[in-house]
Amino acid sequence: MHLPNQMPLHNQIGMVDTLKKAVVISLYPVSATGGGENYSLSCATAISMADIECDLIAPLDRNFIYDRSERRFHLPFIIRSFIAGSLSANSHRNFAQVLDLIPTYDYVWIHQYLATASVYDLLIITHPKQKVFLTNLGFEENFHDFWIRYNYLPNNLFIEISKYSAMRTKRIIKNVRYLYAGAWKKELSIPYNVALKEKKKFVSVGRLLPHKAFEVAIDSLSQDDTLIIIGPDSENPAYKKFLEMKAHRKNVHITGELLANEKDSIISRATALIVNSSSVTYRNQEFEQSELFGLVIIESILNNTLPITSSQPALKEVMKVLQLERLVYQERNSNSLSKKMQFVTALSSDEYKNLVEQAKKIIRERFLWDNYWQRVEKILNVGVEDEDFIGFQHISSSR
Repeated sequence: MHLPNQMPLHNQIGMVDTLKKAVVISLYPVSATGGGENYSLSCATAISMADIECDLIAPLDRNFIYDRSERRFHLPFIIRSFIAGSLSANSHRNFAQVLDLIPTYDYVWIHQYLATASVYDLLIITHPKQKVFLTNLGFEENFHDFWIRYNYLPNNLFIEISKYSAMRTKRIIKNVRYLYAGAWKKELSIPYNVALKEKKKFVSVGRLLPHKAFEVAIDSLSQDDTLIIIGPDSENPAYKKFLEMKAHRKNVHITGELLANEKDSIISRATALIVNSSSVTYRNQEFEQSELFGLVIIESILNNTLPITSSQPALKEVMKVLQLERLVYQERNSNSLSKKMQFVTALSSDEYKNLVEQAKKIIRERFLWDNYWQRVEKILNVGVEDEDFIGFQHISSSR
């Protein structure tokens, strides 16, 4: 593959050399559609809005995650350069060339640090003058190996995406914080274009993977209910076939991946968005965690639709923060889910809107990307030795 010789923007334009430089490097491709990928993109954009030039760097192919041979240094990466919240340039490098760039940044933020052993290639070339942040977005292929080999460095800070995720990391290492994020302020102003009486269907969003447990939603449907499942559907053909068998003679539509505006339109017209994630799959395979945050919950509220979620710890945490815990059902229990669906359907228009507006208010206070970097700076100013790491969730996002 031809790798262009274009350098990242901060090496091309002298006028921005006085800006601080940051890099968000995801060890998982960001070309796919998903919560983790959107999170990395939003994080880089948010940092660049704080007078910091930020590059978002990621492998072009999933094969990078599994390749521990010398070949990995020749695998292609994409570099997206952001200034003031806007994409300014795209370029390509191989992994060896990316490693050469890492020491030039003031801030190095590694997303998906548990994804691959190549995280050590990054950590070993950082230097004490840099601030190095690490964030887990859920892909944990290298979980055990990382914690066996990781050595604490005073300039490293783990910033996780939820209290649940931070507590998992806190079991192993001390320097852990967490910050909520998931929405831009402008997204909170989306008007109510669909009346409650016009919300006739249920929707679920996510990759068709077993831990997403879409079958629970299918099992919960009454004869009159309709479920639309939106998301990439080619990663696990056996699971897709299982869902199609489950959906036989029911009003279930699997759309595959849709454009963002099409997806938002369907969500806005749904009675509720159902998040089914489970730590036990339909084949009884167990996961310690199936979600670390649940960005789709925020996505639902932004589209003026109430979410219903399983009792997975991270999902339950976010729902409780949004004061929507009454819409949490018992994990993998279709009867429990059916009761929550009936509860939402029975709400009056005012009751429904009040729940959405209360959640929006909390998102504005605690989940905004717009001042994400300012909240990171408050953590840095207090210092990582502060004992009450949980307290950092209360740093306000309202500006």
